[in-house]
Amino acid sequence: MHVIYLAGGIASGKSTVARVMKELGAEVIDLDDLSRQALAPWSPIIPKIVEEFGEDVLRSNGLVDREKLAARAFATMERSVTLEEIELPVIDDLLRMSIAKLRDEETAEREKNPDAPEKIVVVEIPLLDRMRGSFDMADEIVGVLCPLPARRARAIQRGMKPGDFDCRREKQPTDFYIRAHANYVFNNIRPMDVFEQQVRDWWKSREEAGWAPVPRGGVHGDVEKA
Repeated sequence: MHVIYLAGGIASGKSTVARVMKELGAEVIDLDDLSRQALAPWSPIIPKIVEEFGEDVLRSNGLVDREKLAARAFATMERSVTLEEIELPVIDDLLRMSIAKLRDEETAEREKNPDAPEKIVVVEIPLLDRMRGSFDMADEIVGVLCPLPARRARAIQRGMKPGDFDCRREKQPTDFYIRAHANYVFNNIRPMDVFEQQVRDWWKSREEAGWAPVPRGGVHGDVEKA
């Protein structure tokens, strides 16, 4: 099995890359989905969430009001760090379990058919620097960059308030960080059809190479080498 960490900031085009890779056969794990699972009513961290952010972050049905929680968590860097310290260990555990399950499925498939194709797993990650403790699970890291004005305009067009975008963007890893830790970087500056074809071309080249190991921080797309 080959695991790709797909990293990019808010409105960078990361979800587009994940969608194209899924169409090409990848199994996609979205950390936002794992975050929702981490905040499920039965999660062991719910009491700590309530203690730190208030009882009213829980709705009457027991579900966490994610918008209210986000508003309080993103109010200050200190509050953001508090939420991450509570939530990230659970997300890490859920990610490891998800990858282990897919690995078991691949093993079972190959027991039935030795020629069964290798699973390619794409983990969609908005905050790459917060996941450095789980880099051991990634066979390669792919970054998605996009000029900040385009990202901001895209987010606002989707309904996000400018202030909310700026606040979230400031708490995300820099382009430099993504370049430094990625094996390859897509620069989302072209029309959508061209951008999507870039992803398909990259996938084909990696597939033809048998998903062989590549150096981290040494192979880039439309950006200069780190």
